[in-house]
Amino acid sequence: MKKLDLHIHTVPTVSDHTFVFSMDRLKQYVSDNCIDAIAITNHNLFDRMQYESICTALDITVFPGIEVDLANGHLLVITNANDLDDFESKCNRIYAMNGASSKSFISEEEFISIFPDYKKYLMIPHYDKSPKLSPHLVPTIQAEITCGEVSSARKFISMKKNTDEPVPVLFGDIRISDPIVEPQDRQTYIDTDELTLSAIKYALRDREKVSLSPDGGHRLFEVLDNGLKISTGLTVILGKRSSGKSYTLDRIDEQFDNAKYIRQFKLLSKDDAADQQQFENLLRSKGSSIAEEFLAPFKAVVEDVSAINLDQDEQDIEQYLKLLKQAALEAEKQDAFAKCKLFHETCFEVKSLDSLERLIDAVDLLLKNTEYKDTIEQYLPRKSLLELGIALRAQFIREHNLGLKARYVNDMVTSIQNELQVRSSNTAVPDVDFYSILMNKEKVSRFIQIAQALKRERVIEKRDLYSYQVIAKVQPYAGAQEMQRTGKTKMAFSDAFVYYDHPYEFLQKLKEKETLPVADRYKYFANVKHEVLNQYGTPASGGERSEYNLLQVLVDAARSDVLILDEPESSFDNLFLKDGVNTLLKDLSKKIPVIIATHNNTIGASVHPDYLIYTHKEILTDGSVKYHLYSGYPSSSELVDLESNAVSRKNVMLDCLEAGESAYMERRSTYEILND
Repeated sequence: MKKLDLHIHTVPTVSDHTFVFSMDRLKQYVSDNCIDAIAITNHNLFDRMQYESICTALDITVFPGIEVDLANGHLLVITNANDLDDFESKCNRIYAMNGASSKSFISEEEFISIFPDYKKYLMIPHYDKSPKLSPHLVPTIQAEITCGEVSSARKFISMKKNTDEPVPVLFGDIRISDPIVEPQDRQTYIDTDELTLSAIKYALRDREKVSLSPDGGHRLFEVLDNGLKISTGLTVILGKRSSGKSYTLDRIDEQFDNAKYIRQFKLLSKDDAADQQQFENLLRSKGSSIAEEFLAPFKAVVEDVSAINLDQDEQDIEQYLKLLKQAALEAEKQDAFAKCKLFHETCFEVKSLDSLERLIDAVDLLLKNTEYKDTIEQYLPRKSLLELGIALRAQFIREHNLGLKARYVNDMVTSIQNELQVRSSNTAVPDVDFYSILMNKEKVSRFIQIAQALKRERVIEKRDLYSYQVIAKVQPYAGAQEMQRTGKTKMAFSDAFVYYDHPYEFLQKLKEKETLPVADRYKYFANVKHEVLNQYGTPASGGERSEYNLLQVLVDAARSDVLILDEPESSFDNLFLKDGVNTLLKDLSKKIPVIIATHNNTIGASVHPDYLIYTHKEILTDGSVKYHLYSGYPSSSELVDLESNAVSRKNVMLDCLEAGESAYMERRSTYEILND
């Protein structure tokens, strides 16, 4: 990370308050703030003699620049130190037009007439700073403006988070005098290794390469024992075919226990039918939590109804009525055992304490909650909650003890009745719980209504993944095979599916399947399906399924230690790579190291990598192969290998990403012709 202040005033003009420049104070400012490079940007003025004396006095990089008053705001224009003659003459024209009055300004057209080659400069407008110059107010030069100056650290942080805004920079805008009265903690760190204008311009195209602290950027770490390093952010590996890119990726993969390695063509659709089935299985697996959450309340219903046997209830009632009639006929012929009062005694009803337990748990939850403590105590004072908790526990103890006594008495009565019935010749009437039987019948009736309503077709959830939308919807099962796929089993469901429109009978058939887990019965009443829709709202095609698979894999890769991606352009088109993959890769690189091997300019250049590796294969005289690995920052002029050999970074990128400079220039001229 290099620390820069590209907005420094050293000459008072009509746009400034009066101050006396101090070289000693400039040296102190640079030293105290550990600044690596500055730019001298006086209002509508470039003092070449002073600039050269500053360059001599300082041992850091000093860029020549000027702050131009345009009609709608201020614009910093910074150039290379080897451009002094031309830059000085242009700045003199600016001074002639603007230097006499603080109210003078020039139009965008006048600016372009003075700086017709404006694309070569670094131009930084006052963006969120007075006097503000919004890029859309200078439409001709807007395309060359990638960053904007802000007035505070708060605005820097806010603007950096907003991808719709230019890359933010915060500079001193300081008058170097004795003493310095402006704040001195207004510099920007830029992730670059070279302090050339081209390197800075490159870095200022990527918001991830700017920071207000030295810890904001990415660092390099050694990944192979030969000394090869990669970035903690995004590293791009370039090279011609068979130059060692995949070989290098394989070696890097071996260094990590938890690497996500997406090999070339891995996600490309081959067999459409098999791919469709695999895609549906993947969606079902990813969406299982949605299905389980949606069906969770119904699961409890199924478990409750599974314990009900209406046929047994009918048999119990018929047996009761039969024995009751028989006992009535024997009423006048009761023996001594049947005449005992306990012979026909009914047992005590034992009350369930489930609701009381839930009440106690609810009070405990209110007492233990700290997040909403103030709101709770506003309506329910803590003392009252404590007293309520104590009272409910006392109630629980009383009713629990009463239940224990009832069970004890019931056991004794049942034991005595059994002894009496064994000795008696009279018929004993069984104790039948008619209330429970009626409740069972009502539960089954409600269960049938719920099960029928559950499978009504509807969308239950929508999730967006870039240009795709994942739809979860519930619908009836179309056949036994769909049920089989739900259970991921070879178990046959054809016998049960016959009763699918009769939920209770269907449940009984599921209960007969001994290999079907009891806890899974609820899954077969409604089919929760997932499908992926493209940006037009239609189901994803084969190629689009592959795109979605890649996006999903990349999202899941955040749980890995590193992501390795081998030539994704072999399977996907450039628009998808630019609009979907690049954004996701940049987001991922904030969390884990990302390494991409590519020969495609959409990935290799547009993604704005943090580090470059260039692979080159050399065939030695003995026929053996030697792989050279050159590396450096994408803003570097050269990439250097582990033996200190250097190659031109520009030539590498043109050769690997653009098929050479001549091919690039030919395509560029073709596009310009078509544009005309």
